[in-house]
Amino acid sequence: MNKNMKMALWISGGVLVVGGMASAGNDDSSDKTPAKAKPAVTHSTTSKPKPSKVTPVKFDEPDKAEEKALLTKLKAINPGITVNEERAVRRAVNTCQEIHAGDSPQTLIKNTSYRFTGGNATVNEDQAFQVITAVKGTFCG
Repeated sequence: MNKNMKMALWISGGVLVVGGMASAGNDDSSDKTPAKAKPAVTHSTTSKPKPSKVTPVKFDEPDKAEEKALLTKLKAINPGITVNEERAVRRAVNTCQEIHAGDSPQTLIKNTSYRFTGGNATVNEDQAFQVITAVKGTFCG
């Protein structure tokens, strides 16, 4: 076989491979009914936005007396939680937000455990439940 013949075979083989790949995605089924046209999408300026799943709940952060009571309860649960008191109060406020958002008890316990663990404390699920109770009992009613 000469050089030109080999080249021609390689080229024709390549064309067949490329053509086969191009037609592989096409569905050439026996159903020749025309595809239905998709309805035009129209945007109305009068449509109302869908309500969000979680409605923000507004509540006051703990006042000084509530903050003191909260920190006392948190320190009794795990002293490491209150090493940074400002951070402990912020985390308690976040916990209160989740309570008002209606998170499931198991999710709330898991998130509270995660939120209060770190730095000088490791908070297990039992302690997380106690933290939730403390938050509810001081400023998040």
